[in-house]
Amino acid sequence: MIEKSVKVTNKGMISIPADIRKKYNISDGDYVIVKEEKNGVINIIPIESVESLRKRGPTAEEFRKGFIRSRKEDRELER
Repeated sequence: MIEKSVKVTNKGMISIPADIRKKYNISDGDYVIVKEEKNGVINIIPIESVESLRKRGPTAEEFRKGFIRSRKEDRELER
């Protein structure tokens, strides 16, 4: 676990330390969720970028083939 002290600017902004950005793959322009817990803890949760989700997910062709296979299986079960 990495723990760092950061300074809040007069506009309420903070900088996420480089080692934490690197560990969680947070880049310029990415979004995070800032969530307050009931116990007063504030969590910063990275939101995965669309580009990285696309890289992890199936291609359009793989999705199409899976959909066709699923439809065939459905038709066989209906018989």
